[in-house]
Amino acid sequence: MENLYLPRINRVMDYVNQNLCADLSLKTLADMAHFSPFHFHRIFKNTTGETLNQYVNRVRIERAMDLLRSDSQIRIIDAAFACGYESAEGFSRAFKKRYGFPPDSWQRDQPIEERKIGQALDGFPVYTVGELIKLAESLRVEIFDLPEQRLAYIRVLDSYNNWQGVVEAHDRLMDWYLAQGGTKENIKLYGMSQDDPDLTPMELCRFDWCIAIPDDWTLPEHISERQFPRCTVAAIHAEGDLHVLDRIIQFLWRYWLPCSHYQPDNLPAMEIYRQLPIDIGWEEFDLWSAVPITRFP
Repeated sequence: MENLYLPRINRVMDYVNQNLCADLSLKTLADMAHFSPFHFHRIFKNTTGETLNQYVNRVRIERAMDLLRSDSQIRIIDAAFACGYESAEGFSRAFKKRYGFPPDSWQRDQPIEERKIGQALDGFPVYTVGELIKLAESLRVEIFDLPEQRLAYIRVLDSYNNWQGVVEAHDRLMDWYLAQGGTKENIKLYGMSQDDPDLTPMELCRFDWCIAIPDDWTLPEHISERQFPRCTVAAIHAEGDLHVLDRIIQFLWRYWLPCSHYQPDNLPAMEIYRQLPIDIGWEEFDLWSAVPITRFP
């Protein structure tokens, strides 16, 4: 049965992601979702698999990790403050509780632990830095801007373990878009990964299918929306299967970003589709694998 509460929960989750230094108390976020705190706490946990407090803490620490691994020179305290922590000590305690060692002992050019995607799918290796350097000879990074857009989206929870759910969500969103009068020729289809399986427990990873829509379209209850801001992305053309896509993602995050003058913006990594899955199937992809970026302050 479809969870009609999910768009309201998505709205709160999206707000948390973009406002890590704000008041993210249960009461504040329950008011935003138009629930009582007691009711919202129960619905959030039953829907997402973690309490609201666990979610806020997880998103804060994972955003700080993104900043730390993209720049070997950024101070731990600066990353902590940027993500809503009140002190370096508080961040260090949260980090050690999560990963078992303090952040100042982490080698930032290495994965934090065994990649969780590798635990689920055989044949997806973790590339060494030397192997990633060699990929620079054949992978071309392009930097371009995306406009501000109103996006309709359907979110898939536990997406790495729910491939059928990912396909079904795509089909539901496409069917709705075409029924509204949208055309395949003008579609702007995005796949957005809200979480990084290098950092997030795999069962908590979320994937959003998104389509840019006009301002005057009305959305049904089961489809969420967000006003996605104008942003700059670093992107590589990915044409091939999942192994090609995984290799490009590792290259962007583990080699190109740390060597660039950019850090990841506080927006989800995305797939920008050049050819649609309904046209070419699900075995091969033709898309831009993109990371929203911003220059170091």
